[in-house]
Amino acid sequence: MTAVPVAPHDAPGPPRPNRSTAWRRNRAYVAGLSPTAVLLALFFVAPAGWAVYASFTNRALLGMAAREPRFVGLENYRKLFSDPDLATVLLNSLAFVVGSAMIGQFLLGLALALLLDHAENRRYRLTPLVYAAVLLAWVNPSVIAGFQWVAMFDFYYGSLNEVLNRFGFASVNWLGDYPMLSVIIVNVWRGTAFAMLIFLGALRTIPSQVYEAARIDGAGAARRFWDHTLPNLRHIAVLVLLSVTMSTFGTFILIQTLTNGGPGIQTETIALYAYHQAFRDYDIAYGSTIAVVMLAINFAFAGFYLRVSRPKV
Repeated sequence: MTAVPVAPHDAPGPPRPNRSTAWRRNRAYVAGLSPTAVLLALFFVAPAGWAVYASFTNRALLGMAAREPRFVGLENYRKLFSDPDLATVLLNSLAFVVGSAMIGQFLLGLALALLLDHAENRRYRLTPLVYAAVLLAWVNPSVIAGFQWVAMFDFYYGSLNEVLNRFGFASVNWLGDYPMLSVIIVNVWRGTAFAMLIFLGALRTIPSQVYEAARIDGAGAARRFWDHTLPNLRHIAVLVLLSVTMSTFGTFILIQTLTNGGPGIQTETIALYAYHQAFRDYDIAYGSTIAVVMLAINFAFAGFYLRVSRPKV
C-alpha cells in the first residue's frame, strides 16, 4: 500500500511560543526601549493630552480663567473654524511646508548627498569643507540664525543687497516685498543638513557591485540613478520627507525672529499663530485648540506618507 504524501500546508509547524516565553525572549529589548518610551510619554504624549484638555476649557494666562478655568465644550473649536484669519494661516503654512520641506530641504539634501558621495569617492580635498559648512548652518540656534539673516536681508546695509549693487542691480526689500520667500530660503539653508546626512548614510549602504554591474551593462550616470539609486532610497526618502515636513510644520522661532508673522499676517504660520494666541493674547485655551488641530494635521501627514511607503504586494 502506497503511503499518501502529506501536503506542505498540512505539515505541522513549529510550536508557537506562549506569552511568557515571548516576554522572556524580548524583555531585554523592552528594557532598552523603556527609557525612550518614558521620555516620549513625558515630553510628547503628556503635553499633547494636556493641550487636548485645555482646548475644552477657557484657560487663560492671566485673570480668573487662569486660576479657575471652566469647561466650555466645543466653543474654542467653533471659534477657530469661524476665524477669518484661519484660511490665510493655513495657506501660509502650506506654502512654507511645500517650499521649505518638500522642495527645498528634501531635494537639496538629496542633491548635496549625491554630490558629497561622488566627491568622497573621487577623494576631492574640499569635500570636508562643504560638509562642515552645511552642518554649521544646522547646528546654529534658530534665534542666532534668524538675526544673521535679518542682517543679510537689510535693505540698506544687508549683504545680499551689497552683492546685488556690485553687479549693478537695485536693492531689494526682501522681508517687505518677498517675506514668505525669505523665510523659506532661511529655513532651507538651516534645515537641509538633516536630509543630507540621512541620504548620505543611505547611499553608503548601496553595494558598489550594483553600480559596477550597471557600468558593465553600459548604463550611464542618469540610468544608474533612476534604476538603482532611487529604488534603494525609496523608504529612506519617505522617512526623510515625513521628518522634514513635520519639523517644518512646527517651526515658528525662526519666523518670529525674521518677520514675527508680518507684514500683516503674510508669514503667519499655524505654529506661530498658536504661539501668538497663547502667549501674546494670553488665551491658552485657544492656542491649545490650534495646537490640537496642528497635531491632527501632523497625523494626517504621517498616515499619508506611511501609506505611500507601504510595500506593494
